Amino acid sequence: MYYSEEIIEEVLSRNDLVDVVSEYIRLKKQGSSYFGLCPFHNEDTPSFSVSPDKQMYYCFGCQAGGNVFTFIMQMENYSFAETVKYLADRANITLPQPEYSAEVKKALKEKEILRNIHKETAKYFYYNLQSERGKVALEYLQGRKVEEKIRKLFGLGYANADYDDLYKYLLYKGYDEEFIAKSGLVIPRKTGKGYIDRFRNRVMFPIFDVHNNIIGFGGRVLDDSLPKYMNSPETQLFDKSRNLYGLNYARTARENNILIVEGYMDVISLYQAGFKNVVASLGTAFTYQHAALLKRYTNEVVLVYDNDAAGIKAALRAIPILSSAGLKIKVLQIPGEKDPDDFIKEKGPEAFRDLIMKALSSVMFQVNVVKAKYNLENLEEKIQFTKEVANILAKLNSSIEIEVYSEQIAEETGVSKQSILEEIKKLRAIRQKENRKINKSSFSTNESENNLKSSSQQKADEKDGLYKAQLNLLRLISQNETIYQKIKDYLSFSEFIDPVLSKAAKLIYESYGEGRSIEAAKIINHFENLQEQNQVATIFNEEKSSVKEYDVEKAINDQIKLIKRANIDLKSRATTDIYEIQALIEQKKQLEKLYINIISG
Repeated sequence: MYYSEEIIEEVLSRNDLVDVVSEYIRLKKQGSSYFGLCPFHNEDTPSFSVSPDKQMYYCFGCQAGGNVFTFIMQMENYSFAETVKYLADRANITLPQPEYSAEVKKALKEKEILRNIHKETAKYFYYNLQSERGKVALEYLQGRKVEEKIRKLFGLGYANADYDDLYKYLLYKGYDEEFIAKSGLVIPRKTGKGYIDRFRNRVMFPIFDVHNNIIGFGGRVLDDSLPKYMNSPETQLFDKSRNLYGLNYARTARENNILIVEGYMDVISLYQAGFKNVVASLGTAFTYQHAALLKRYTNEVVLVYDNDAAGIKAALRAIPILSSAGLKIKVLQIPGEKDPDDFIKEKGPEAFRDLIMKALSSVMFQVNVVKAKYNLENLEEKIQFTKEVANILAKLNSSIEIEVYSEQIAEETGVSKQSILEEIKKLRAIRQKENRKINKSSFSTNESENNLKSSSQQKADEKDGLYKAQLNLLRLISQNETIYQKIKDYLSFSEFIDPVLSKAAKLIYESYGEGRSIEAAKIINHFENLQEQNQVATIFNEEKSSVKEYDVEKAINDQIKLIKRANIDLKSRATTDIYEIQALIEQKKQLEKLYINIISG
């Protein structure tokens, strides 16, 4: 652990999970839990559950789960130490000096070295741009009318055409080859030892995180080679699905919204024109993590994508993702299929600001896209258009918005507003029914499905079945101390074969043994690794079974036998001692006679 248990508990108690998650996604109360669209994967139906009682979250779609620490680690790509500090700051808690383990010290040191490598590389690229070798790159930027102060602010540079120019420079600066390789700035030679530079003969764009640390680079070619744009690969520092180009400046712009554009040069040209509230994704489609990141700094975004088929498609894909984070969305379409840079150079910043003021709501943008497909003079096409629009409106949460937009569509089509509202009502009823089905299937076990598996599939799932047996037992034990008391003498925590579940079992057994109740969030805090935290979270995020007591008793006995049999098999494979083998065979025979009375005792 990085901090004492007392500190962890205080940070945990002062950061309510529902409040924290609500800062990123829109939650709606259903029964004793809250539901919303999962920020960790793309979905249309809410399967992300937050339990205020347990202070746990769980997604029935992607199986992500955990407590408030895990959530922030996933959303912000923070280490555990960074997460504790973030949540402590949020709750105005002063932290003591952290106690780092050797492993953690090593990981933090690696990140520090990688940050220094990126910083040194950015300086080198910037120097190259001012040199004779960077003349072509400088001329390109001057041709795009990028001013010197803007080039300096964004740290623009040039990667030389030589194959291993940067690699040799970083070695000269004293960096270890291992860390140079981990930075993603070089790639192994196809033949022989050593590395060559990833970026060659490109204008370079340093990529900053929100704390102004350089975490990666983007490079644009200066000739006809492909790809035209290239980004750093995923590294310990760089995750393109969790970072946005320009956000380090946009978050402090103090504007009412943030503009989302397509590329580096769009960000730079708009910033230079006075629009400092502008960001771009990093060569990837817009993600839920991007939306959640933006929600930290604004309530409204304006999509400024190219007014062509690709730009329209990108906007349509981004709208539901941004909406799921609770953001108000507008769409700006530049006349004549120009990009923002060209439009500002031709018409000026004020004309562009006027376009922002006149940007369409995301709903009317979608309606206009649908309208372009149909001839409203044709009766059949008018019906299809109205049905498609009703489907768009049915997804809105605000009854006022539905009313206003329905009236506008009614005027445009001649179809009565009442008919449109009836169609919306019908579509919403269908969606609610589908949601109930999905939630029901997510919360309950489907035993008949298991029975339908073919024998060959069952064999293939043997390992998975052993894991599920361990997980199910821990789930039942954590929910019911009586079950723990009945089986603790028959199954020790050390017999859980999966190492993570074995550690969780030890913590659960110890909690009961010391007379303490099981607090899921505190159990999870004993696991510093995010993947392990997610794994342990699944123990606590399944609804209590509605299966009859007798069936539960039989299942427990079957699962205990499966786990103990697996332990015997492991020991059998690990020994050549004939007497030990005979003893294990006898244990296996006795195991078949084992039956624990859970109900009667």
